[in-house]
Amino acid sequence: MIVDDEPEVLAQVKSFLEDDEFDVVTVTNSRQALELLNDEEDENVDLILVNTPMPGSMKNGLFSMKPKSKIHTAQTDTFLQKPFTREQLRDFIRNSIGFG
Repeated sequence: MIVDDEPEVLAQVKSFLEDDEFDVVTVTNSRQALELLNDEEDENVDLILVNTPMPGSMKNGLFSMKPKSKIHTAQTDTFLQKPFTREQLRDFIRNSIGFG
């Protein structure tokens, strides 16, 4: 799942990931994400990427988190700074879900 308020970013990320045979759901805000997660009976969401400011930076990035996990600290390997390449995104996703 990708959560970002920029439609062009959502479309680009979705296209990149679908080209690499990932199933992708996009939403434009956290409320939609929570509603979708609550409706998701079979728990098909393996990873959520959320647009957020990077720690210690003025730039935005994608923060990765696994559904129903408790995150106590933000580690640098859970963030991908924007802008990023298709390859950086693919590697980030694979590492985040354990395919790296």
